[in-house]
Amino acid sequence: MFRDRFSERLDWDVPKGGALAVATTAVLVVVLSLVTVFDVAVADRGIGVFEPLSPPIGTVLAVAGLVTQLGDPWFLLLLASVAYLVESERWSIRETRDGAFVLAVTFAAFSLVDLLKNVFLAPRPPGAGSVTLPTWLPPVLAGSFRSITTGTGYAFPSGHALGTTAVFAAIAYKLDIGSPVARWSVAGAGIVLVIASRVVLGVHYLVDVSVGVLAGISLVAVAIAIGDRRPLNVFALGAGLGTLAVLASAFSPAGEIWKAGQWLGASLGAGGAWYAVSPSYHLDPVEALVAGIPIAVAWVAIYVTSPPLPVTVVGTAAAAGLTVLAPTLVARIRR
Repeated sequence: MFRDRFSERLDWDVPKGGALAVATTAVLVVVLSLVTVFDVAVADRGIGVFEPLSPPIGTVLAVAGLVTQLGDPWFLLLLASVAYLVESERWSIRETRDGAFVLAVTFAAFSLVDLLKNVFLAPRPPGAGSVTLPTWLPPVLAGSFRSITTGTGYAFPSGHALGTTAVFAAIAYKLDIGSPVARWSVAGAGIVLVIASRVVLGVHYLVDVSVGVLAGISLVAVAIAIGDRRPLNVFALGAGLGTLAVLASAFSPAGEIWKAGQWLGASLGAGGAWYAVSPSYHLDPVEALVAGIPIAVAWVAIYVTSPPLPVTVVGTAAAAGLTVLAPTLVARIRR
């Protein structure tokens, strides 16, 4: 019985979107092969317009730093959680499985970022980890300014570009308000702003953000092909990518394996909760806020403490699973 139920839930039926998935993935593979041949893991890989831009104007850096937060993992995770939990007149994803699709794509995107970065091991542009503080900046804001305007870790491909493309595209695809042209235009504008901010800040070359966008498009196309109406398939995809990311991180000089473990745990926990319950409820904004507080505390605690891999996987699985279960739990409390 369990096997029959699992087969019914995890149906890898590829619809017509499969052609787009195959095409975009093939292009991504070709591009990644080319950058491997031309050695993307060199310190100075910019060519002409590929050179990073680092304007000395503090105001420009401040604006770019704020814009780049639209593609930061904390914001994308918040956005995906809202897409899953909340239904209102201004924000409408009618079916919970559509919101679950967005959440699953988000976790898979973060795992793909960790996988690719720890495979290519490409350094950031020179000076990406430091910034000159503007004279008008209050000393109390110096730490925050450095945090939003600098970059550390590996650079290729851009995690902000990949994550923003995947999450914004998934939301534009599933959102049930406005016209498709309007939704995709807004998503496209957001992606352009984020990738431009990364280059302006000097933390990425243009090749980094370009391949990040391509990888994000490919991921969403694959997710639509295998799990348009079956989010469990996309959670399974995320778990697979998360496993590969953990393995790549284990052999990476950076050695931050727990970071990859976050998203592996998230895909496993959310996928398991969806398989068990498949909620059909949404929350109003107040209910979502109340339910989201303990979930947010759990995510922050894991990020701040950087626990060992098993603890990270279990902790994020619990946080992501609670996110998926929240509408059902609240519905039972209502009754």
